[in-house]
Amino acid sequence: MELINPEKISIKIGSYLYLPLGAYVFCWIIYGNQGLPGQLLISLLMSIYWSLDYNILVQFSLINVIAPILATSLFRELAIYKFKDFKSETVLAILFLCIVLALFNSLSKFFFYFLTENHESNPFAFLTTYLPGDIIGAFVFIMFAKFIMKTFHLGSYRT
Repeated sequence: MELINPEKISIKIGSYLYLPLGAYVFCWIIYGNQGLPGQLLISLLMSIYWSLDYNILVQFSLINVIAPILATSLFRELAIYKFKDFKSETVLAILFLCIVLALFNSLSKFFFYFLTENHESNPFAFLTTYLPGDIIGAFVFIMFAKFIMKTFHLGSYRT
């Protein structure tokens, strides 16, 4: 019995809960540059699993990994939040990071899809599914990870 049939899922329309984006940003905050090879490998394997064409493969492998780097680096460079002790970060800081991250990720995918003419939907439908999905998915994943870290008394990580 197959739980998810990849042939029936259209990647052109996003999901309202995109958890992998939260995993990418969490990995970048915790591990920094050391987590980059793993993020790229997971993105590549995920793209191969969904049997995506070359354009979508580039999108998944690069945009999903680069957007968290840009968002987190922007926060650190502008001294908004340093994310040094991840467990002590406020919900507002994490929500703001998720919004900026979703903007980078969704708009990058939007421009990539429409510049490569690899689209079947209108721009409004695309952004109304990708943007909230990225925000909600990233926020849910990060808050869950933060809860697990507090529950099991996991130490602070240096990034």
